Amino acid sequence: MQGRFMKKSTLIAIVIAVVAVAWIASGMLGEKEHATTQSVNERKVENGGAEEKLTSVRVKTIQAEPFVNDVVLTGITEASRTVTLRSEIEGMVTEMPAEKGEAVAEGDALMVLDVRERAERLKEAKERVKQRDIEYNAAANLAQKGFNSKVRVAQSKADLEEARALLKQAELDLDNTSIKAPFDSVVFDTDVEIGDFLRVGDEVVRLVDLDPITVSGFVTEHSMKGIKKGNTARIVFTDGSEAQGAVSYVAPAANPETRTFAIEVTIDNPENTIVEGMTVEIFLPMPEQQLHKISPSILSLNDEGQIGVKTVDDQNVVSFVPVKIVADKADYMLIDGLPETARVITVGQDFVVGGQTVEPTESDAGGLL
Repeated sequence: MQGRFMKKSTLIAIVIAVVAVAWIASGMLGEKEHATTQSVNERKVENGGAEEKLTSVRVKTIQAEPFVNDVVLTGITEASRTVTLRSEIEGMVTEMPAEKGEAVAEGDALMVLDVRERAERLKEAKERVKQRDIEYNAAANLAQKGFNSKVRVAQSKADLEEARALLKQAELDLDNTSIKAPFDSVVFDTDVEIGDFLRVGDEVVRLVDLDPITVSGFVTEHSMKGIKKGNTARIVFTDGSEAQGAVSYVAPAANPETRTFAIEVTIDNPENTIVEGMTVEIFLPMPEQQLHKISPSILSLNDEGQIGVKTVDDQNVVSFVPVKIVADKADYMLIDGLPETARVITVGQDFVVGGQTVEPTESDAGGLL
């Protein structure tokens, strides 16, 4: 009887101990659950009532490629030489062999003045030289025989030299009655008509040399690098036709007002098909560069107003990388400034900032970004 009572007491003690342990354990679990719930609630409050979630963006890995980019300028064609001829003698215009717009060769007559008076003067000058020559020889012979002074001989010689000088001038005046082209050119303009009387210094005709022809333009300081004398250039006209030329001049100093540099391109123009005053585009190829080809839509601006691209590193952290636009084509851009290989954000870049961790999704689209 007593043994049975002791077994019963032991069993009751064990049950009480188990219940006590269970009660204590339930209290601790309750506190932990309460703490966990409180921590979650606090984070919800801190995040506006929603659990923290990384921003999703779409990225694409792009590789730099070699590009030969063109600097494109607007230019205008100009004659390589322009000259206005003037009359060197007085006289009436009797002939005009060359008309406006006509191509002429060096030495071709452009205009002829009345030669009659000049021809008579030339004839008189020749006769005077003969006379002075006879007088000088006679004076010299007499001087050798002692019948003439050295002064008389010297005077005769001076008269002969003067006559020879007048002959040369008469020959030149006669030659100047024919106004000739000083080089191969095109007659651009003249206000003279047959019958007009010209005086010394009167403008006669304006000539332009169109072969070669010059194309002039202005380039910015940014694009000056790589443009050198002798570089090839492609010229595109408004009708779509093209011509090849070479850079013949690069200004050593900028225009103080526009801060641009003048350049000239020379083009062979043997048929004079390219005329002065045509508006053209000048394409100047630059040295090969490693550039990235992108869609303009992925560009962003930072707080300083810099243009750049947002990238994602291996830890999925966003960075803003300033870039330079090298070429702006119809449907893409070429930029410089990114590392050779870059993971650029193509969708969602406007909703993230530098230093932010994001959840990137790699784009598998082909072609442009």
